[in-house]
Amino acid sequence: MECYSFRLSNGLFSFSPNGLFAAICNQQRLAVYLVSDFRQIRVIQCSEIVEHIEWSTDSELLLSAYFKKGKLDVWSIVQPDWKCKISTGSLGLIAAQFAPSSRHVLTTANLHLRITIWSLTDQNVCHINLPKQANPGIDFSVAGTYMAVVERRMAQDCVAIYTCDTWAQVSLIGGEAIDIGGVKWSPDGTKIAIWDGSHPGKLGIYLISGSKLAVLTDVFGIHSLEWSPTAQILAVATVGCKVKLINHLSWNAISTLNHPDKIRDSTCIIYCEIEDKLKYQVRDERPFSLPIGSSIGQLLLAFSVDARYLAVQDQQRPRVIWIWELPFFTLKSVLVHCSPVKCFKWSHADPRLAIVCGTGNLYAWTPTGCAVTDLRSASINNAALKADRAEWDVSGEHLTISGKDIGCMCQVKFLLTENI
Repeated sequence: MECYSFRLSNGLFSFSPNGLFAAICNQQRLAVYLVSDFRQIRVIQCSEIVEHIEWSTDSELLLSAYFKKGKLDVWSIVQPDWKCKISTGSLGLIAAQFAPSSRHVLTTANLHLRITIWSLTDQNVCHINLPKQANPGIDFSVAGTYMAVVERRMAQDCVAIYTCDTWAQVSLIGGEAIDIGGVKWSPDGTKIAIWDGSHPGKLGIYLISGSKLAVLTDVFGIHSLEWSPTAQILAVATVGCKVKLINHLSWNAISTLNHPDKIRDSTCIIYCEIEDKLKYQVRDERPFSLPIGSSIGQLLLAFSVDARYLAVQDQQRPRVIWIWELPFFTLKSVLVHCSPVKCFKWSHADPRLAIVCGTGNLYAWTPTGCAVTDLRSASINNAALKADRAEWDVSGEHLTISGKDIGCMCQVKFLLTENI
C-alpha cells in the first residue's frame, strides 16, 4: 500500500468531488495536489489562518473561510487569476458552503441570525432570516434542485423549501413539530424527512410540495437518521441503543436493531483487536461482554454504498462498531478496539469500511474479514500520526486518514484482509 504523508492544520484536507484533486491546508498555505501521483499543482497563500475549506460540486472552485474574521475567499482551479472575496461584516460568520450550482456560496451569521446566499456570477445577494440551529439545518436534494432550511417563524419551528435557481420559496412545512432536530432529503430527491428532537419524538415524511406522506409518533428520542442509498429504508437512531428501520412503502418499522451489553448471537463474528499485535482475534465465547465507556451517548449510523450493510457506533461503547446485514436484519460482525473509535467511513465504490481510533493505525472491514495496518511505518513524518478522521475519494482507490497536524493519503484499491 503506497502512502504519502503531509502536514496540515486543524485537519483541513478535502478530496474534490470528481476525485482528481486533493486540497491540503497548513495555516495560511493552501495547496492543491493531483490525487493520482500526489503532485502539487497549485499553492495559494491566504490572507488569514484558514479555518474551513470546501470544494464546489463541479470541482472547479475552492473555498477558504476565516470565521474569526468574518471573511472567506473563493479560488478558481481552472483560472488561477480569478478570485472572489466575501465579507459578512458585523454579523460575523460561523459556517460557509457551496450551493450545488457551484456558483453560489451560503454563509451563516453568528447566532444563526440569517443565511446569506452570494452569487459568484452576477453579485446578487439573497437572505433567509432566522434559520434554526439543527443537525443538519440545511440540506440540498441530490440533484441540487431544492434546498430545505429549518427556520423559526412566529415562535414556531418550520421547514422552508426553496428552489435553487431563483431561491424562491416553493413550500413551507410546519405546525406539528415542537423542536425540529434536523432535516434530510431522500437519495432519490423526492421526499424529505423531518424529525422532532423533543421527547417523545416525532418523525414526518413529506413531499416537495409540503404534502404529508406519513407521521411516526412511536420513535422516542431521535438521535439521528440516515436514508439507505436506494431510499427504500430509513434508519432512525433512538434512545435505548435502538435503530428502527422504516420501509418506504408503508412507512412502518420493519425491524428494530438492538445493541445490548452482551452478544449472544452465535452467527455473529466478533473481532477483537490485540494490543500491539496489529491484528484482530476472532472471539467465539458466548455471551460476550462488550466494554462500556460511558452512561450517555448517541448512535452514529452509516450505510454501505450498496445498501447491504449498516455500520453503527454506540457512543456509550465508543470502542465498538456494529455491522448489520440488512437483507436479513442480522448482526454480521462486531469490532472491538483498544481505543475509542474516532471516525468510520464506507468506501464510495464497494462495501469496505475504514476505521480510525486516534492512533496511527488504519482498521479495515470487508464482508470477508478485517485488517489492521500501521501507517506510521510508511513514513518517518507519520511517527506522531494520531488519526481522528478518514475520507475516501469518489473512486474508492484512495483513502486519507489525518489528525490535527499530520495526515497520510494511501492508495487502497486492493485493501484486503489477510491479517485477521
